[in-house]
Formats: sequence, structure tokens, C-alpha cells
Amino acid sequence: MDRETWAHHAMAAAGGFFGVYALLIRGGVFGSSETANLIYLVVAGLDGTWGSALVRLGSTACYIAGISLAVLCRRYGWGPQLRLLAIAVDLAACLLLARIPAEADPILALYPMFFATAVQWVAYSRAAGYNCATIFSTNNLRQFTEGVTEYLCAREAEQLRKLKFYGGTLACFHLGAAWGWWCTGQWGIPGIYGCLPLLVLPLPAVMVSARA
Repeated sequence: MDRETWAHHAMAAAGGFFGVYALLIRGGVFGSSETANLIYLVVAGLDGTWGSALVRLGSTACYIAGISLAVLCRRYGWGPQLRLLAIAVDLAACLLLARIPAEADPILALYPMFFATAVQWVAYSRAAGYNCATIFSTNNLRQFTEGVTEYLCAREAEQLRKLKFYGGTLACFHLGAAWGWWCTGQWGIPGIYGCLPLLVLPLPAVMVSARA
């Protein structure tokens, strides 16, 4: 496995951890994606619940800010270091999330995650020649299923390579989710510290790539 793929799969494990942490600790809110949040933002606007709408608008702003930061870093010469930056931002988010009390609004409490996962999405959006997110699974499941189906039909080597890559990403993501489930069950909100070892795993490969 090359360095790029190793780092990508390791970050997928961290993405799975973030996802299950948000769902289990913050009332079923998924802090790694904006789809549900944007729908609820529209609903809050239509209902006239402006407080909720503003909180959700803030989470969207965090997500947009994370994407913009990562794109600007890549555009202005920080491309090789962007993956290191994403790990640093994830680490900082873990430290912040551990200190936000349980009674906080679940959307507000996930602002650090919305920002950090957006940076991670841009930084780890490609590996081994594939477009592949490390923070959610829907498209990865589709790509894996396509690869399996195509390989069973034609036995092409490229489809086998594709299904292995996406299958590995899915496996790592859900192993990270399983680890997150255990950590949150044991320690609750401070269970986010269990993500720190996962963020250390890709560091050697990413540091070598950044120096190359």
C-alpha cells in the first residue's frame, strides 16, 4: 500500500470516529456533513424559528470557512502541507469538543467538527487516482458497489483495484466508528480523546509526502 492510500484510509478511520461521536453524543446531529443541516435550516426559516435558523446558519458558515481555508492553502503554495494542516485542525477540534458541556446546543457544540471535517474533506479528497471522501460514506458505498458489480461482470483488473480501494476506505471508516462507539460508551464527551491515536496513524506517511 502506498503512502497516499495509507494516509487516506487512516483518515477515514478518524472520519468514522467523528461521525459516530457526533451522532451519539450530540443528539443525532451528524457533524461531518451539511445535507441535513441545510434542510433543517430551510425548515427553521419557513417555521420562523429564527434562533434555530441562526445556529444552523453558523454551522454552515463554519463548514464553508473550513473548505475555503483548505482551498486557499492549496492555491497559495501550501498544497504539500495541507494534509498536515488538516490533521492539526482535527486535533484542535478534538481538544475543543472534549470541553463543551453536555447541556450545550448540539449544533453549537459541533461547530469545531463542522470546520475541521470540512478542511479534512478538501485535504483528503483524492488518493490512488480516485475521488473519495474520508468523512462520510454514501458515495464510497456507491463506488464500491459499482466496482464489485463491474468486476463480477468483466473481471477487469482496474475494477478489482477500485473495489479494494473503496472497500478499504469503507472498512476503515466503520472500524473508526466502532472504536468511537466504544470510547463514547466508556467516557461520554471526553471519549473524543480516543480519536487522537487515529490522527497520529497517518502522520509518518503525510510528513514524508510533504517533504517530497
